[in-house]
Amino acid sequence: MIINILSFTKGWCFVFLVSYYLLPIIHPVESVVEEPHVPSTEHQIQIEKTSVDFSDLDLQGDAYTASSSVVDAIAADIKNSGRLQSLFETAITPECRALIAEHYGYFLKAIATETPLPFASTKFESSCDDEQKWDVNNLPKGIHMGHVQNRTYQPPRNKTNDGTLYITPDNIVLCYGILAHDSAEATIRIIEAVDEPTTMFVVHIDAKFEDNYIKLVEYASKKDRIVVLDHRHRVRVNWGGFSMVNATLQILNYIDANEINFTHFVHMASTSYPIVSNQRIRNTLSEYPVDANFMHIILKPARPAESIWNYFVECDDQLHRIHKLPVITKELNNADFYTSSQWFVISKEFAHYLANPQAEEGIFLRQYLDYIKRAVVADENFFGTVLRNTHFCNKHHNWNFLHLMFDQWENEQDLDKRDQRKCMMPDPNHCGRSPTILGLDYLDVLELSGDLWARKFVDSYDLQVKDAIDNIRRKEEIELTSTNITDSSILTTMKEAEENMMLEGHGTLIVAAETANTSHPLCLGLGESYNPVRLVPCFHDWVPETLAKGWETGAVIMDEVKNHTRWSIGPCSSNGNLERLDSGEVSVNPGPFMPSGPKCNINMMDGIRAGRCLDGESLDNQPGGPVHVYPCTKRWNQYLSFGNGEDVPAGSLHITIPLYTQKRINATGREQEPYMCLGVAHRGDTDEEDWFGEREEFFKSYEDLGEEMEAIEEGAEYHSLLYWLGKQLMTTRCSNRGAVIKWILVPFIVEEEQTDGEYANNLTSDVDVHSDGEEL
Repeated sequence: MIINILSFTKGWCFVFLVSYYLLPIIHPVESVVEEPHVPSTEHQIQIEKTSVDFSDLDLQGDAYTASSSVVDAIAADIKNSGRLQSLFETAITPECRALIAEHYGYFLKAIATETPLPFASTKFESSCDDEQKWDVNNLPKGIHMGHVQNRTYQPPRNKTNDGTLYITPDNIVLCYGILAHDSAEATIRIIEAVDEPTTMFVVHIDAKFEDNYIKLVEYASKKDRIVVLDHRHRVRVNWGGFSMVNATLQILNYIDANEINFTHFVHMASTSYPIVSNQRIRNTLSEYPVDANFMHIILKPARPAESIWNYFVECDDQLHRIHKLPVITKELNNADFYTSSQWFVISKEFAHYLANPQAEEGIFLRQYLDYIKRAVVADENFFGTVLRNTHFCNKHHNWNFLHLMFDQWENEQDLDKRDQRKCMMPDPNHCGRSPTILGLDYLDVLELSGDLWARKFVDSYDLQVKDAIDNIRRKEEIELTSTNITDSSILTTMKEAEENMMLEGHGTLIVAAETANTSHPLCLGLGESYNPVRLVPCFHDWVPETLAKGWETGAVIMDEVKNHTRWSIGPCSSNGNLERLDSGEVSVNPGPFMPSGPKCNINMMDGIRAGRCLDGESLDNQPGGPVHVYPCTKRWNQYLSFGNGEDVPAGSLHITIPLYTQKRINATGREQEPYMCLGVAHRGDTDEEDWFGEREEFFKSYEDLGEEMEAIEEGAEYHSLLYWLGKQLMTTRCSNRGAVIKWILVPFIVEEEQTDGEYANNLTSDVDVHSDGEEL
């Protein structure tokens, strides 16, 4: 076939794309330098009044002459303010300065002539008629934003009279639109990983990366079903700029104009990668109607503050901030504005709509393109806002099956280390951030995420992680597509992956080992309110204090234990195996990727917190801190491991700090251990550090311990954990002896006269009062 050479944008940049059917293609003026110029942060000049002394002006002549003198004086005052000069200093070419001057003039003239500022009074033609409308500021009792966010589009398959169409996995035809920039090799690896006989690829290469463009053109010339957009459609992509959207729309324009056949359009960056088999991807998408649009949107309309929502022009490979940009609101503009991900899977119908803004049904799209190309990080607003303001809103499943974590905010870096492209606001401490780079240490989380793709991968940071992912994908592909597997090594590997301890059934009591044979055993629980995880009594007061010796090696009856102490363990990753010994202790057999062994979700099983994940909370700047149960988010701090007795104390529960976080903290001169264990404050050998005052309130809750503990018990190395009864747990350094708690697991049994479901219902009714006023 003839290979069409078109263009592709860099995956992590934010860029806007205008359809060439709507507007002339945006081609930022070529810069005379390759690297983007660092914008100044000194753009905002606060002026309370003009410095002109109007009493010194000769205003006695006719009105025209007098007004001309005033205008000239005001113009001179504006010139002397240096505002326009500072904007010109960040521009390089005369064409870019002319563009800045043109848009700067829009605001000056609007104020001078009492006409509306740009977009201040725009009325948008929003056409969404959502079947479920929520007033997010006044939700009904019992409904919270979690219910709103968990929106799905998955009507019953047996409904055939409403036009809903499901197709089989074999009939799924994917078209991948890939935004690439500085790594042709990464793009080629994605293509080869997901390639199937019917799959199509359209690639846009950031116009600043010519060498990679040449490599991909050569690669595509030897392959079928790969299109690399040529120079007519290539966009120079800049962080935070509309150019990212522009690049995506160029891909969609090409696909639509050339009538490429597909059922689903998958939008991804060259820094993304599939984390499951191709069969799993098609199986998952086939669980939804063929016209479903998979996009992650924050369904609470965005209301950016005026101080951060500004009007920009993009030229010379950077953004130039002109003035404040009015925020779209339903009340003033007949449309809502949403924050969303630029990475998505959409239907052929929605892809066609985005590619044809000139069509009659595209009125909102035409209007919104004109507005959003002036905003910063438009890619995080454009696609979700369009979807939610058009008739496609009813065919929206609110997840994109992409696993994505974000690193620290750029303003958390030292000033001299910041990427100033991400700090373009008047306040130099108001910055953006980029996705976290994923490595081999993150493999367990990816496996358990339930997603289909992930980003951000950088081969120069860690190439092994893709090799490990490919190994998992190959095994899954065989498992899903083969009915007669004869390779014994594959069978053995699959069996090992399924042998993780999950303690199915009624769940487990997690007991502090050193208290098991005391008169008051303590357990991992929630206490009587909200989300903090505490040490609580395992049993009700009416249960005899004298338990049978070795009770922890058997099982416990649900009715006898305190509420919010029943946990389920699993699913767990396939990185090794776990085994509950007869003693209740957990034996860890690590796998090939991480010495700490499998990672598992630990979920609350009863009460109004049922289904929430144990969360070894990690603050942005300092890992560790108070422990809670939170809605499960697939984040690394919600996957816990059991201590193997070598790297981590046996019997402990711990989270693994990602390598990128360890490196970031170690670079500041502080030492960050790779593991953080569940424990208590003020009991270990090492004082807990509070680097940034982020734990001050937490530590205050322990101030009364000093009065209670007058002396260490005779013969005891540490104070009894009974002193910490009811205290919230924290994650602490696993080397902090004494603070780290060792746990044993005791499974639950249910008496015959009461079912598990009845037990859960009874517990829920007892604690509903505690949910009042809580932000879920």
